[in-house]
Amino acid sequence: MLDRLLLRYFRAPEHPAKLRVVRWLGRAVLPEVGIVAPIHGELRLCLHPRDWIEYLLLRGDAYEPCTLHFLEANLRPRDGAILAGTNFGLHVAVAARAVGESGLVLGVEPQPEALLRARHNLRLNGLLSRVRLVQAALGREKRLAQMAWSATENPGTASLLDPGDGFVTSLQPLDAVKELLGAAPFRLLLLDVQGFELEALKGLHLAEGPELAVVELDPEFLTRAGTPAEAVVERFTAAGYSVTDLHGNPPLNLLSLPERNFVAVKSPSVQVHWCPGI
Repeated sequence: MLDRLLLRYFRAPEHPAKLRVVRWLGRAVLPEVGIVAPIHGELRLCLHPRDWIEYLLLRGDAYEPCTLHFLEANLRPRDGAILAGTNFGLHVAVAARAVGESGLVLGVEPQPEALLRARHNLRLNGLLSRVRLVQAALGREKRLAQMAWSATENPGTASLLDPGDGFVTSLQPLDAVKELLGAAPFRLLLLDVQGFELEALKGLHLAEGPELAVVELDPEFLTRAGTPAEAVVERFTAAGYSVTDLHGNPPLNLLSLPERNFVAVKSPSVQVHWCPGI
């Protein structure tokens, strides 16, 4: 009953004091894990408005709808997928639903709290058996690295580039992680690692890479990493991949892509279902 009442308020029309009221509700009324809300079709996720992305979803707004459509449309039963950066589990849950009971999704995430939240939401939707959660960051080689704790207001932006108190995490190359797919064919890679994309890709032999890759290019994090967006794209084109945006169009500006993601396709024979044009 409480979940329904709160959700009705979150999805009611905006007013000048609404954000202050929502923040108070988040501190004083909502459980620490949040409330359950229907999201993206039949998914139900436990969300809390302290995270701005989760608040968008609680309001009934969409988050990265084209990226989610691309995952749904291009992952098939029995496929294998690696999603790096799980946050609270939205993209992993969509992918897990698409690959079915016979497929496998690897959710790679260094932040312990994000892994626990993703696990909770996967269990809530009966999808936990289709996912293996991997507590690690991605890099060109195996090593240990210091990582700051994620920010409360947006844990999804946690980056190895951030300063501050934190913990020591393991860096693993994608070549090692993909072995966990076992017999599931490596259909898709989603890479959202906040400026560490090039380092992560240096740990993957793209000759044995995925048929499809969806890679985020965030201008702020790329600048902090000192990585040109072109260098990330060239990692794929040098291996024979073609590169487009989520709609299948040539990327005219790598720093203003729809939802900040480009798509890499391994060969012309790979069937791709694009997000409908805007």
